[in-house]
Amino acid sequence: MNIHAKTDLIVIGGGVMGAFHAYHALRKGLSVRLFERHQHPMGASVRNFGQIVPSGMNSSWQLKGRRSLEIYQQLQQETDLTITQKGSIYLASDQEEMGLLEELREINEQAGYPSLLLTAQKCLSRYDGLKSSYVQGGLYFPAELSVDPRQLVKRLLHQMKKKYELACHLGTRVQEIESANGSCFVTDHKGVTYKSAKVILCSGEEFQTLYPHIFEQGDLELSKLQMMETLPQRELRIPGNVLTGLSIRRYESFRECPSYKEVKDREEQNSPLKQWGIHILLKQSTDGSVIIGDSHEYADAQEAQSLDFFIREDIQQYILGLA
Repeated sequence: MNIHAKTDLIVIGGGVMGAFHAYHALRKGLSVRLFERHQHPMGASVRNFGQIVPSGMNSSWQLKGRRSLEIYQQLQQETDLTITQKGSIYLASDQEEMGLLEELREINEQAGYPSLLLTAQKCLSRYDGLKSSYVQGGLYFPAELSVDPRQLVKRLLHQMKKKYELACHLGTRVQEIESANGSCFVTDHKGVTYKSAKVILCSGEEFQTLYPHIFEQGDLELSKLQMMETLPQRELRIPGNVLTGLSIRRYESFRECPSYKEVKDREEQNSPLKQWGIHILLKQSTDGSVIIGDSHEYADAQEAQSLDFFIREDIQQYILGLA
């Protein structure tokens, strides 16, 4: 067996999770080898809004999210990862949602996380294209960040290879992982074996392939999102991350608001919004295009194997009608 020299860590999966595991290990002085089955990450790491919004998390997770803001800012100082600080705005469409914004502002003030209530007029003047008939007011989080998800991971991998000597194997599928005598052995699709002290698996697809029984018997829940991207909107200016009243009614952070349960109890329980987990959020890319979404479908790992877990155009049309 042809075994390469041992590294401290092998990371399987070159998306956001894998890249940042590798980054923090390299920062600690460990030697790292990373495998990504595509030439560039292709999954959720690049197919997302590029919104870094700790404001949407519950209080315990928000602390971790706020720490991530610092890490992203530190990385941006090292190299351009497309990270910009233009904040996030939640827009209320009625008085119930406005009340939730006021309650969340109080919660965040006590937690030491800055936010600012904006009047309807302030929102309309700051964000192009808003309907005055919709906006009742907003809650703005100035510390939050936006990125170009299609560039972030590519640039981070390039930076780690250049600065930290990351051994990066793009377009390489891992076929097998074994452990023996205190070491791990990873074999790729070409039959080459690599040795390491530890392995971190950071890809759902590889997990399903390498450990199918654990994948099927575990408590994982799969989520499928639908979103869309417009053509470049040259005359439109949408700074930062925009989230609407449907996001206020969905995100975890608002569940800690005193009036949240009462607001949710008054909603229509069998609406398509609830059936497909739909809410509306927006972010404009550097080329002027706008990402709009999204819907959610869920299934546990075993159930998803037998379901039609593919694109549903009826959901896309419903989102488009709301947007």
